[in-house]
Formats: sequence, structure tokens, C-alpha cells
Amino acid sequence: MDWQSLGSVLASIVFLREILHNYLPPQVRDAINRLTKKLFTFFFHPNISIIVEENASGHTNEPYEAIQTYLAPKCYASANVLKLWKGKNSRSHTFSMDSHQKLTDLYKGVPLQWTFHCTQKKSGDQPYSQTYENRYFELSFHRKYRDIVSNSYIPYVITEAEQLAMKNREMKLYVNKISDRYNRLWSSVTLSHPSTLHTLAIDPKLKSEIKDDLTRFVNRKEFYRGVGRSWKRGYLLYGPPGTGKTSLIAAIANFLDFDIYDLELRTVRDNSQLRELLTSTKSKSIIVVEDIDCSLDLTNRRVMEKEKREEKPGQREKTDEAAFTTSLVSLSGVLNFVDGLWSSCGGERIMIFTTNHKENLDPALLRPGRMDKHILLSYCEFEAFKILANNYCGLSGEHPLMKEVEEALRVVQVTPAEIAELFMGSCDDPDLAMETVLEDLQKRQAIKNESLKFNLDFEILRS
Repeated sequence: MDWQSLGSVLASIVFLREILHNYLPPQVRDAINRLTKKLFTFFFHPNISIIVEENASGHTNEPYEAIQTYLAPKCYASANVLKLWKGKNSRSHTFSMDSHQKLTDLYKGVPLQWTFHCTQKKSGDQPYSQTYENRYFELSFHRKYRDIVSNSYIPYVITEAEQLAMKNREMKLYVNKISDRYNRLWSSVTLSHPSTLHTLAIDPKLKSEIKDDLTRFVNRKEFYRGVGRSWKRGYLLYGPPGTGKTSLIAAIANFLDFDIYDLELRTVRDNSQLRELLTSTKSKSIIVVEDIDCSLDLTNRRVMEKEKREEKPGQREKTDEAAFTTSLVSLSGVLNFVDGLWSSCGGERIMIFTTNHKENLDPALLRPGRMDKHILLSYCEFEAFKILANNYCGLSGEHPLMKEVEEALRVVQVTPAEIAELFMGSCDDPDLAMETVLEDLQKRQAIKNESLKFNLDFEILRS
């Protein structure tokens, strides 16, 4: 095209513009302008971007942290420059992108491009305003995928980030305390108990039953919502001391990657503070009350009423005085703590109570919905013994003394903790360890036989 032809085209465009401006109504002109802009944007600028800043209105932006967690395992394979970092509560190190690095994420066949930016920004318009780093992620995609991104992809990213954060974080053990000036009701330390369901010395059938129950619980969020129940489950662990109740709690926490809140009821002021403690716990946690029968007077009310009728007048005054000096948490407060309205705050919680004397607890505390599953941890049986022998001495069950140990365990009551202590003294020598255990079991059996003989002789003399 020569200059003369170009001039004619330009003149025609100007003439047409003047006609449109002078003879078309303003509404039509505005509609044509909007259509022109849309066509220009669609063909020449089809992508749109979403900016996710690290801080918003002075507060940490939660979606920013979720995106950073989600992209960490993906950026190592895509970005050219990476940063290596390890969070305070993380189990392992992770990677993050350096400034202006890009990666493409495919979601249901849709290409989505992430870019990380780090720029210098002033806190105000004044010359003396401070400069700070403004970090943000930019998500770019074709505008035709707008609905997929907002309705599906972003919720997917946040959900995946939560799961990654749970796997990578260090579990915590919380203990209740008198609130400090920051109104913190719990103090925490890193939970590093080594107990697992694999190494736990209990009956394998019971272990499998517990594992299946826990797996079913964590996978039934929608089920609990559908039937109108809080997403929580209660366990009562009972049995003699030394049978592995505390170890089972730690094993459950390690299996689920849940934090533990160890609640000491005797330090709780009243029912109101108990409710505050409950509402300050997080989801994906285990709330533990050990030796519930020793923490508060939660004995069977029928037994307690009978004892009150039989006690002497001066004895009741002492009882009332002792009750006045202890916690004011009541049985009703504990029941509301377990399954009241406040117990439904949050979700995915497990409540575990332990006791050495289940028969002393009030039946109201033991019913389903409060304590859904009652687990008896009793004296060491042969199957549990084989697990201990494998844990401490590497014995898989093949040993000349195994048969004698099995026969002795049928008549002798010994706890797994006592067996473990015997193994600890000679675990470097499996043969010596087995001999030590068998010798201890035979001594216990001899003492039991002598006691039975004495009782029998005594009964004969009385008759």
C-alpha cells in the first residue's frame, strides 16, 4: 500500500467516525465502544491475573500461605532459581521460588501459570515513608477458565495445602495452665513419642480393630454431617496400671498426625474455664484426660449416695471441706464438655479418658455418644509378649523358651510394662533376656501357688 492509498483509508476512517459520532445515539455509541474493547481484549489480551499478596491490611493473608505450601513440592521441577527453607514447626525442609520465577500447573487439563514477585514498596506517600518488601503470587490463565479457577481450582489448592501442612508439621503436646497475660490457656512442646500401632504390645486383633475404627472415623466427615452429629469420637481406655494406655494414646496420635491436649482437670477452676479450654483447642487433635477417676469425684452416683447414707456425721464434714478445696468442675460440666453444644465447636476430634477402675465411673459418662468405644488393656498375653520380644530383642517368635513362656503367661498376671523392663536389662543377649523373663514368671507362679495353698489350708482349718 502506497502513501496515497493509506491517506485515503485514514480519511475514510475519520469520516466514518464523524458520522457515527454525529448521527448515532449516545447509547449505541457506548455499546459499540464496549464491544470493540471486548473484541480487542479477547484477541490481543486473553489472559487475566489474580494477585495474592503476603499481607493484606496489616494481617497475614492465609491464601498466600496456602499457595506457598501447595507450590513447594512443584517448584523444584519447574523453577530455575529456588530458595531452601525449613519452618520452625516443620519436619523437613522445603523449596520455594525466587522472585520472578514461573511455573505452570495443570489442573484438569487447564494450564495455570504461577509467578512469584518480590518488589520494594513504600508504606505511604510521604518522602520519609519506610520501604518494605512486597511479596505476592500472580496466577495467570485464559479468561474462559475463570469459573473453573474460582469455583474449583482455588478450593482445591487450599485443601491440598492443608493436607501438606499437616504431613510436614511437627505434632504438639499441649498442657493446660493458668492463663497468662496473653490469655493463653495451653502451653506446648514438640510431641516426639516413638510409640506406634506397629510396635504397641497389645493383642493384634484389638490393634487391627482400633486401626480400622480410626481410619473409618477420619474418612467420614460427610457422614457425620449428614446424620447431624459432631465429628468427634470418644474412647475409654481402662485396665490395670502398666498395660499401655498412655502408649496407645501416643500411637493413635502418630497414626493420625493429631496433636494431643493433655487436660489436667484438677487444675481447672470451674465449668466455665473447662468450656474455655475446650473451645481453644484445634481440629485434628486428641483431648486426653488420664486417670479420670482420680482427677475429680466422678464416681457412680448410686454408689456415692449409698456411701453417704452409711457415713458417720463427723465424716461428712471432712468430705465437704475436702470438696471445697478442690476444683469446682462438676459431673455435669464434664458431660457437657464431652458431648454438649460446646463440644461441637471445631471438628475431627478424639476424646480419650483413661481409668484403672471403670466400675467406679458414673454410667452417664460411659454411654455411647460420650465414650463410643471402651477398650480394655489387660495383662500381657502371649501375642503381646511376642511383639515385645521382637521390639526389644529382635525375636520373631522362634526361640526354645517361647513355649514355656506361653504356658506361664496363662496362669501369671504380669503387665507389658513389667515385661519390657525385664527385656531392657538384657536386650543385647536374646537368650539371656528370655531366660530372665521366664525365671521371673516362674517366681510369680510359685508365689501364686503358695498363696493358693495357704488360703486352702486356712479354709480347711476354719471348717
